[in-house]
Amino acid sequence: MIDFRSDNTHGCSPEIIEALARTSAGTMSSYGDDEITARVRDRCREIFECDLEVFPVLTGTAGNALSLAAMTPSSGSIVCHEEAHIRLEELEAAQFFSGGATLIPLSGGDGKLSAGDVASVESFSCLSFAQTTEAGTVYSVDEVRALCQASRGARVHMDGSRFANAVAALGCAASDLTWRAGIDILSLGATKNGAMCVELIVVFKKELAAALVPHWHRSGHRLSKMRFLSAQLEAYFTDDLWLRNAQRANAAAGRLAEGLRPHLEIVRPVESNFVFVRIPPPLVITLRERGFDFYDWLLFGENVHRLATAFATTDAEVDALIDVVRTSTSNRRS
Repeated sequence: MIDFRSDNTHGCSPEIIEALARTSAGTMSSYGDDEITARVRDRCREIFECDLEVFPVLTGTAGNALSLAAMTPSSGSIVCHEEAHIRLEELEAAQFFSGGATLIPLSGGDGKLSAGDVASVESFSCLSFAQTTEAGTVYSVDEVRALCQASRGARVHMDGSRFANAVAALGCAASDLTWRAGIDILSLGATKNGAMCVELIVVFKKELAAALVPHWHRSGHRLSKMRFLSAQLEAYFTDDLWLRNAQRANAAAGRLAEGLRPHLEIVRPVESNFVFVRIPPPLVITLRERGFDFYDWLLFGENVHRLATAFATTDAEVDALIDVVRTSTSNRRS
């Protein structure tokens, strides 16, 4: 099978596997008091150009839910996009860990919230939005700044499960896209971009770090052998592997979109590593019979499918799918 279902379906970067093997030798302090976690914290301070705290966790759901719990009281509310992962896929984890906070979903084209719509909400405790979005689109630095300003002093959380793809696409500094624009906490993804099983909560406000500690511990994400999470992150940030992997994934999506556009309708802007395309049902059958797989995404319209590329997606895999589409659509016209 040539897999375009998700960037979750691919394996790990060799650099990360090698780092895990090295970390297994010897002994090390537990529960995050090890030297590798300390180095990850220092490296993040370099990347984001500020003092900050970091909390490695196993999953993106934990990263989002624990962050929002530290920012939102049980009686509070969280503004998000109606297609947000925290609303549709995470089974109310944010509400559970916050003790009852409610979500206020807003609509918005191409997966994005607008500053005007956020500002129109009378009162809320926290704003959460994804970078990149569920539609694969990317907020510019100016758009992030405008959303943070529209929050009117409420806390702001960025779901950055594909944050690396956004930084790679924009070519900007990570600091400009986060705390300088007004972000309080970033849930920074790694699993979708070459890691085995780790995400990182990056806290830009010290008082929020103190509030997050008990949630991190009680939820079971303060691992005793934390060094194995941190080893993945250290390799992820070394020599900018995180950006190089994201650049490869983005480039593969761009190549795929360019090859499909003459034959099929691309229904969303291609700005990161997703291509949303309308595929006639007979062609869907043909592609799957030829060994390709991808997700149906009817949320975006009839016969729409999501093709995701990853750091390990090859040009040959992309070109093979394009070739089947080109041949099949040419045969239908003839």
